[in-house]
This record gives sequence, C-alpha cells and structure tokens, in this order.
Amino acid sequence: MNDSELHNFFKVAESRNIGTVEVAEILINNGRQIYLHFIEEQRGVLESVGLSKLDEKLFYSLESGKVYPITPESRIDLVNALRNKKKKLELKIRIEWEDVENNNFGYYIVKIKVNLKLNLVIDYEDLQFLPPLSNTGGASSGPAGSARADFFSDNFFHELVLRTMKEEETDWNTVKRTLNRHTKDDERIRIIEVTNHEGDMRPQIQFFTEDTVEPFKVMESTFKKKLTAYRKYLRQLPLPSNNR
Repeated sequence: MNDSELHNFFKVAESRNIGTVEVAEILINNGRQIYLHFIEEQRGVLESVGLSKLDEKLFYSLESGKVYPITPESRIDLVNALRNKKKKLELKIRIEWEDVENNNFGYYIVKIKVNLKLNLVIDYEDLQFLPPLSNTGGASSGPAGSARADFFSDNFFHELVLRTMKEEETDWNTVKRTLNRHTKDDERIRIIEVTNHEGDMRPQIQFFTEDTVEPFKVMESTFKKKLTAYRKYLRQLPLPSNNR
C-alpha cells in the first residue's frame, strides 16, 4: 500500500469533531484496517513468521514511507491507549510477502513502539464510514450534513479551495496552479510526484499548516474529481460571476 491516499488518524477525528476512540471503533466495527505509516526508518522486533513464534529476539528494519496494517490484537490495545490518552504505544503490524516465481507467500508479525499522532493513519476510502465533516477549526463554508462527504476531509484545505475558486476560474487545473496565491500565513502547498497503487508516478498535492504532523495529501486525479462538487456548490451562491 502506498502513502498517497492516507490521512492522519488524529486530524481526521478533529475534522469531524469526534473522539479518536470513536474513530477506531467505527473502523473496527466496519471491518476496516488501521495502519502505521513509517515516515522515517524504524526498527521493530520480529515476533513470528506466519503462525510460527520465534524463540530468539530478531530485529526487523522498517523502511521510511512504508505502510502496514496493525493486527486485530493490537487494535484492542490501540483503543485502550486512545481511551487513556497515551502518546506512544507498542503495536504489532502484519507484513505480507510473496515469492511469485516459486509460488510462495506468507507474512511476518513485527512489534514496534510508535508515536501515535505521527504514525497512525487511515485509508482515504475508509472516510466514508465516519460521520461527515464538522465546522470546527474555524471552517464554516459549504453545506452541512452528508453533502460535506463530497468535499475534502481537511477543513482548512476545504476552505482554501473555496477561497481560490471564488477568486480564480473554476477550471481544476487553474485552481491547482493558483492555490498558493490564497494560502494563509501558516499554510503552504507543495505538488510532487508520487507512486500510485499501480506503481506509476502521478502528481500529488500536499497541504501544510503550521502545526502539521504530516501534510494533508490528495492525488491530482482525486482533486480534479472533487472539484465538481465545489463548482456545483458555488453556482448556488450569489457570487458576481454567477450573474454574468
């Protein structure tokens, strides 16, 4: 799994004005994964190879940029840690491997201590199982209720897109190119090439704020699709451009 469509677990909870325990329980009850994203290289302890437990202590290096799901056992530990507001926790992850040439496959279980606010993420597609965005953090634009699901999950990026589209043209490429003109003092946009799920290099928009643990990320293809909902919303507003 690539990191191109991941969302910081804590920022998602904040943007929806719900507790982190509730986010975890909703995802677990809907059979969704919760992941660890290793921004920097880290070292964990190899606990088992498949169902075989290891008697000796072996270390396993986790490369930066890699993303792995936590095990069902660790999901329970995570919920308890979130309830007790712990910042760091030892979690177990499942690392699958496959030898296509010899038709062999299996998995490792690795235990590693992580910073929850830094490493805990969820998949973009799983946002649909959570409550709609709230208007916390000063964000107030856009319709309430389930319609917010069509907008970007980060409230501050959502507001930036609206500001940009109100001042510039609504063509998606123009909006993308001019986002930086409408950022606030503590906001920054970066556009880079990343690997998508098919292994191809594609543009990704990254949105930073002053207190960013990791940026809000959206692939260019997703950005283009979501602007349809923004254009529809803006057409309903009494903007000068709508009266031309």
